Amino acid sequence: MKKLLSLLLVLIVCFSGFSGCAVSGGINKISGSMLANESEPYVKWEGRYAYSAQSEEEDAKVTVYHSATGFTVDFTGTELYVEFESTISGNSKNHYPYFNVAVDNEILPTVSLERTFKLSGGKEKICIVSGLSNSRHTVKCLKMSEPYDATVSILSFETDGSFHKRDLDYDNGSLRFMFVCASGGSGHGALGTSGSRTTENSSALHSFNYLTARMFGADVQYVGNSGWGVAYPTGKSVSKVLDYTGITTSNNVSGAKTTPVWDHSKWVPDVIIFNIGGNDTPDGNFNVTTYNKEVVDMVKKLHVLYPNAYMIWTHTNSKAGNYAMGALTDAGVVKAGYLKEVVIPKVGADGTTGANGHNSLQTHITTAQIIADALCENWGFITLEENIDYKDYQSVIVK
Repeated sequence: MKKLLSLLLVLIVCFSGFSGCAVSGGINKISGSMLANESEPYVKWEGRYAYSAQSEEEDAKVTVYHSATGFTVDFTGTELYVEFESTISGNSKNHYPYFNVAVDNEILPTVSLERTFKLSGGKEKICIVSGLSNSRHTVKCLKMSEPYDATVSILSFETDGSFHKRDLDYDNGSLRFMFVCASGGSGHGALGTSGSRTTENSSALHSFNYLTARMFGADVQYVGNSGWGVAYPTGKSVSKVLDYTGITTSNNVSGAKTTPVWDHSKWVPDVIIFNIGGNDTPDGNFNVTTYNKEVVDMVKKLHVLYPNAYMIWTHTNSKAGNYAMGALTDAGVVKAGYLKEVVIPKVGADGTTGANGHNSLQTHITTAQIIADALCENWGFITLEENIDYKDYQSVIVK
């Protein structure tokens, strides 16, 4: 009787639209409700994400909005296929979202172009990796591009072997870095040397934010987008979207508020790095009193949500940065000790620039080291990895 019940269970799992099929004692496809099984997960979702159950109109899916969102899965087999669904901003190739993949002991960002792929819109089944030894592997895949470029969902994972359930203690054991930023911290133009910004020459995984976290072996969560400020422009105010899961291709606050409300208890950061404000002061409606209030309110709000998180306010000795630090000092935040100021290099300070007048990869590497050193000196953090070396990444520079 038990064998009959087991056989019926296998058949139900294989043919249900809500689960993967069991094969050789394991699961070779993850889809449906299995995408969001939090008690016994097969997928570690990286960054903020939203699960949508299957309906008559749509398949079940997980949507990842911000930069550096994605997934990690473990499987035994030789290949991994992932089905994506994406809506491209303006249907422009300049907004095709790019992803970077690491296998086993590799660390993102990887140096090989073979580990990078892009989506072109609609549903696409992508072979993420193939030709691996028929043994156990870990694959981590993160979005290099920004939320305004494309809205991306994952519908399923499939391998020629079987997937392994996640070790929750291991997955929750890393440090967590949260980034509140605009283009300076998102890797806008970081892989370019001139010309306009595209998703080909931009990468959050090559930004100083991600490279700092990388040195500490940390998981990451971005909240922000190029062109956004603390309070200005009013339609692109990051302080107004902290409680929502993502920013959409509409690239405004109203669009972000159509995404699910984010549960702040799901992912608690150890470090929060701010690189925001540069888009506020040039705005025609800029008011310094309003700006200062929004800065202080945003920082205090995050401190209430995450009272044990250490915070760093980065700026290039800019007008916006000095306004912010003045306001935070007057409000007693600096004296409280949980936030420190770190002045970072201006664009071109080292003689190099990326695309669209933004930081080059070399400047991002230098800046990441400055921030990492500040974390070690101020609060006793210890790095686990060396910073990346610019010369190792010449193959990914878009010239």
